Amino acid sequence: MSKTVSIFELSIIFQRIIDKLQFEEISEMNVSIDFYKYIPTDEWASLSNDVIEIGSLSDDIDNLKRLVVDKNRPCTYVDFDRLASLLRAISQLNNEV
Repeated sequence: MSKTVSIFELSIIFQRIIDKLQFEEISEMNVSIDFYKYIPTDEWASLSNDVIEIGSLSDDIDNLKRLVVDKNRPCTYVDFDRLASLLRAISQLNNEV
């Protein structure tokens, strides 16, 4: 099964996520966990392989913040993985409330 999503749709999705956080008056996240199970991108869709590594949210956040302060820093697809991990942590924090 193949699905497509446009960049326009992604921009709406991301804006809706930001709107939700703003509606709930969440201006920042205090992420108290650091290490998490990380499945490398090239193994993510492989259901027959149990490759799991350790990721660090503090490392992810530090690297993502570099994109904010350094406009010349290139955004890489590793940053997509970092953002995905951060979004998962935000979801977990707010689902526990």
